[in-house]
Amino acid sequence: MKKPTMRDVSRVSGLSVYTVSRALSEDPTGVTAESRERVVAAAKELGYVPNRAAQQLRRNTRSSVAVITSSTSNYYYIDLMRGIQGTLRDSGRTVVVADIAAEGYYSPEIEDATIQDLIQSRSAGVISTLALRQENLDLLRDWQIPIVFVDSQPPATARSLPAITMANYEAGMQVGEHLASHGYDSWLFLAYPVLWSTRFERERGIREAAEKFGAELVVLESPNNVDGAFATLSGFLDAPGATPPRALIAGNNPMIHGAYSVLRDRGIAIPDEVAVVGFDDFAWAGLLDPPLTVLDEDSEAIGVKAARTLTRIMDDQRTAEDSGQSPSPHYQPGDQQEVKGELVIRRSCGCQSEVTDD
Repeated sequence: MKKPTMRDVSRVSGLSVYTVSRALSEDPTGVTAESRERVVAAAKELGYVPNRAAQQLRRNTRSSVAVITSSTSNYYYIDLMRGIQGTLRDSGRTVVVADIAAEGYYSPEIEDATIQDLIQSRSAGVISTLALRQENLDLLRDWQIPIVFVDSQPPATARSLPAITMANYEAGMQVGEHLASHGYDSWLFLAYPVLWSTRFERERGIREAAEKFGAELVVLESPNNVDGAFATLSGFLDAPGATPPRALIAGNNPMIHGAYSVLRDRGIAIPDEVAVVGFDDFAWAGLLDPPLTVLDEDSEAIGVKAARTLTRIMDDQRTAEDSGQSPSPHYQPGDQQEVKGELVIRRSCGCQSEVTDD
């Protein structure tokens, strides 16, 4: 027989999981006598017995923040984590990293298990680089765990949640305008799956730029990893009658890696035969042959903004809890921010000198 859970007590009593947890704790501050009676009655009816050791553990680990990544093979996350860790360290909080899409392969089962683990360890907050399933957002809400999204928009059902992203539509337009300035009229966008929500606005900007400047655009969707990008682009070029595009736009670091490998293996000269522009700068992009032109979104700055936003929310929760109030996360309209990207021009796009486009 399945043991009753706190969520079962919440369902029977009609009160939130947070209220149930407080009512059954050793210090039910902030819970009315009537609510506590309802919770105790529901727990008795179900035969639920609270785990005091687990309750104490949750109270003692509220300084830990979880960062949910989606394929740490993407160099974008290195600078992002630098910004997050440096900011949270200043507030005395530690960071735990959980990858729910290792090597670019997303698993809903891993997402579910990860959220369960974060709740059980009573993480103080979450920064997520991937839009989570609504069921898991509901769980985090029930347990009063705040969340901030980075490099990803929250699901359509939870648009009020904080999100720090690049202005991806404008970035896509900026890349397209630069390619058009070279006179390139055949573009290929090697894109990661729509599961990573930044894809939508990046592609929209590129599509509108192609339409504006009369360029032919092909969009290829690839698994979000180097091997997938290599296979996807190779398959396109191997198709009967296929010809390489005059310009290739790589959607992120794994797409860049895969695309450079394909062009190199086939002896296709960059940029003389195919110009290449990528999204997201990385430390050795300027060391490639030729050096890579990128749309840099400054992921370290995004990490700092996300960590500061989450810190403010967690500090507000602590203040509310200390005064006996419910520490429900309080989100503000300003918690949704867009950061402008910068086109870093090197030579892979066909420019002869390396400059920064303001």
